[in-house]
Amino acid sequence: MKLFRIISAVAFAMILLANSAFAETCCQKAAADGKECKDKCCITAHKEGKSCIKCNPNKEDLKLKKSEKKTEKSAKSNKPS
Repeated sequence: MKLFRIISAVAFAMILLANSAFAETCCQKAAADGKECKDKCCITAHKEGKSCIKCNPNKEDLKLKKSEKKTEKSAKSNKPS
């Protein structure tokens, strides 16, 4: 019986981890389409240079914006004159 409980707990934990790994926020979905997020809370937060806590509790949108800026800078610096 203890083995069944342990296996069940491990399986449940793995499901939770897998679910959060594949979850996308509204900002990530918009960025994948090459657009800006249209949610009011995200627009307000982005104007202030912040992350919407409701939609992006781990500040995924700011990480995404930083990586976009880095790729833009590297693309500009790699352009031949």
